[in-house]
Formats: sequence, C-alpha cells, structure tokens
Amino acid sequence: TQGDPATLQVKFSGTKEITARWFKDGQELTLGQKYKISVTDTVSILKIISTEKRDSGEYTFEVQNDVGRSSCKANLIIPPSFTKRLKKMDSIKGSSIDLECIVAGSHPISIQWFKDDQEISASEKYKFSFHDNTAFLEISHLEGSDSGTYTCSATNKAGHNQCSGHLTVKEPPYFVEKPQSQDVNPSTRVQLKALVGGTAPMTIKWFKDNKEFSWVGGGGRKRLKKAISAFVLKKKKQMFNVTLSSPSLEPPQFIKKPSPVLVLRNGQSTTFECQITGTPEIRVSWYLDGNEITAIKKHGISFIDGLATFQISGARVENSGTYVCEARNDAGTASCSIELKVKEPPTFIRELKPVEVVKDSDVQLECEVAGTAPFEVTWLRNNKEIRSSKKYTLTDRVSVFSLHITKCDPSDTGDYQCIVSNEGGSCSKPPSFIKKIENVTTVLKSSGTFQSTVAGSPPISITWLKDDHILEEDDNVHISFVNNVATLQIRAVDNGHSGRYTCQAKNESGVERCYAFLLVQGL
Repeated sequence: TQGDPATLQVKFSGTKEITARWFKDGQELTLGQKYKISVTDTVSILKIISTEKRDSGEYTFEVQNDVGRSSCKANLIIPPSFTKRLKKMDSIKGSSIDLECIVAGSHPISIQWFKDDQEISASEKYKFSFHDNTAFLEISHLEGSDSGTYTCSATNKAGHNQCSGHLTVKEPPYFVEKPQSQDVNPSTRVQLKALVGGTAPMTIKWFKDNKEFSWVGGGGRKRLKKAISAFVLKKKKQMFNVTLSSPSLEPPQFIKKPSPVLVLRNGQSTTFECQITGTPEIRVSWYLDGNEITAIKKHGISFIDGLATFQISGARVENSGTYVCEARNDAGTASCSIELKVKEPPTFIRELKPVEVVKDSDVQLECEVAGTAPFEVTWLRNNKEIRSSKKYTLTDRVSVFSLHITKCDPSDTGDYQCIVSNEGGSCSKPPSFIKKIENVTTVLKSSGTFQSTVAGSPPISITWLKDDHILEEDDNVHISFVNNVATLQIRAVDNGHSGRYTCQAKNESGVERCYAFLLVQGL
C-alpha cells in the first residue's frame, strides 16, 4: 500500500570484484532518505522507505566485473488506496450531487461505483469520470429513492480497495392533502386536517386571519405525528389557512463544484462553476492562495440563480495556485477549493542533429528543452522505444537529455527520436512521408492499392480520404498501418472509385498529407 515500505531482493554470483547497481526507469538509485541499499557477495537488497505513486515503475539490477555484465528487471505496482474517501452526504430532491474521492496507486486503475452493493451503469442520471487520480460520480435529478450507501471500488494489477458514504436525499415540505374550507353552524365541532410530506423534522404552524393560532389544552401546541396533523376546534364559522415552514435557515451548500485539481496548458482557458443552495441572501467571494480576488469584470465573476462562475482566459504559469470559492449567508459559511496547475509544454531549444560515426566508436545524442519541469522522456529508434542496457545509456540533467550508444556498428544506423513531455503536453517529431502514395491505374473488378511509408513520433493516426470525404473500412475497402507503412486496398474497383485519394498522418506535433489519383480504365 502507498506509504508502506517495499523491498526488492536479488541473488547473484560471479568472480570478484563485482560492482552492483540499482536503476529505476534508467536512472541510477543512490543511498539516502528515500532508498536503503545493501550488498553482500551474493545478495543485494533495495528497500524503498515509504512508497509513493511515483515509485511505481520498472526497476533494474545490474552487476558487472572485469569479465562482463548482467542485469534483471522487475516492475513495482502499488495497489490502490484512498487519500480522500467518501463521507456522509445530504442533498435536496431535484438537485444534482458530485461524489468524489482521490485514489493513489499504480496505473492503470479501474473504477467501479455501487449503490447498496448494486453496480451502477453510466446513464443520463449517472455520469462517471476518473481524471488526475480523482474519481467522480455525478447523480442528477435526485429522488428520495437515491438515498443509500454509495461505494467507489478501485482495482489495479496489485490489488483492490474501496470506500463508502451514505447519501440522504431530503425533500422540502409539501401538502399531500390541504385543509378544506367549511361552512358550519355555531357550536358545531369542526375538524381541519392536513396531510403533509417531506423530510422530518418539520415545524407545523396554524394561522387565523394571518395571525399564528395557539393551541390551548393538551399541554401546548400539538406536534406533527406521522405527517398527519388533526385539530378539533369548537368555533363559529371561520376560514383557516395552513403554513408549513422549515425549522431554521439553511446554510450554503455546494451541490456541484469543479474538479479539485485541474491542469491546463499555457494559454488554455477554463471556467470554474459552483452550484450553491441555501437560504438567500447568499454572498460569494473568490480567493487565490488566501488573497481575495476583487477584479470581478476581469475574471468574469458572477453569481446568478445559484451558479457561481469564475473565468480564466489564456492561463499563464503565474495563474497557478489554490482557488477558493466561499459562500456565506446568515446561517453559516461553506467553501470549495480548486488547485490549478498551469504547465508550459516543452519546446526544443536544441534539437538532435544527424551524426556520422566510425565503426566500434561511441556516440552521444543530446537535446535540450524549455518548459515546466518535471519532464518525462522517451527515446525511440525507428519508432521503437529504447531501454537502458549495455548498448544504450540514458541520462538527463533537468532539461538536457542524452543517449549514449557504445561500440556503434552498421546495425545501429537508423532514425533516432527524443520525445519529451510534461502535464502540459509534449514536443516530438511531426509526421513526414518517407515514401508518398503514387497514382494507380487499374481495370474494372480488379484491385487497386495505395501505399506510403511514414516517419514521426508515435502515436500516429492515419486517415484516408477520397475527394475530401473520409473513407471507412468495409468488405471491399481494407485499411492498415503496420511498421510505419500505411496501406489502402480496394479489392474490386468500379467506376465510382476513380478520383483523388489523400493519405493524412497526424500526431501531437502536426499533420502531413500526400495525394495521388486512381484511374479506372474503360470509363
């Protein structure tokens, strides 16, 4: 579980002197507050003092002596745990509510929701999301039948965990049966009856001529029992009204609020929206890192019909921080917070350059980026990921990333790429066509095939178009993209297949297209 220690142990043998080293995702681990490493002649133990989410991943143990080198690998997977759990909740009939909890552990994590031990399926009423380790369940149009115990279940390869909270849906008071006006003779017994519904406790009051009517006898005002109130009065002809009231003012309550953590790219825009209920008048204020935001027009701050909004246009890194929406009325105060992280995506300020080397010599490829750290780095050779090994050494120094290749030979020739990413995006190589599609001439009922070879940083998506209309695969049209080769095959052409065809390649860094014509002879 996250927070617990974890231990990896390896037994090895060989002729002394043996050098033993531990790596995580290609980076060598050293003794310190995070790791404890012990080595004997035959055993090495790596202990992680307190595991965190970032500790999941691939660990490599490597031993080396004068004769050679050997290594082994293992994956550390942290089972799910809840750092924010569900709790007891109240809401009002007809409104919506967000149930949220925060899950720690190794990805991928699958989330399931249950009500009273019955799994919930996504629908117009129930909407799920799982983003930035926060699991949401939005329930709309609440009814009394939605009251119950809700459970969030989290599962990954290492295990399973769950948390539960009880939801009570409250109904405002309403009349099921109203008192009826009556004409009676003097000295006649009169019974006025009201049947009411709603969530207890409620206060019942009777009024005569708009003045509260006090019950005399029986030890004071009669109280509501089982939602039926019956008063027997001996009076002259009178008209009676009945008024139901809640026991007290309702303090503000957030029935819908933004995700507690939001990550934006530099320049993106967003709007925080909070739905608030409670007894008017409700006053709303916004704060950034504890300081009240007073520029109302600049940030599009509004509070209309219970919806509080706050706009951020063209977010910059300095807009990062904790935003708090506070709602107040005479009955109390409530607030919700949003942690905003604005990340500047990486951009290359020094790119990889073509290199020619002599056989059996070493070479180092290096690039540098600007942007918001920390970064994740992937090296590719001919679009296949490179792992740290005897052949390849991967290093990074804050924003400078290097790939060292030892004893190069002709088989090392190829297209090398460095993909750098952070939460704001990635910088990579846009698609390009090494071989473009060419014109095809064929006859009726025979096949026609277009083929191109694509380079660029994965993932690359391929789209085929005919005369600017997207082509879909069917029994006669076969589309594939394997080993960087994009293929479109029409198994039996007819007159309608003649025209201009486009192959479009797209990844995060850009889009590239090439064109060719299919000519059907005999038209």
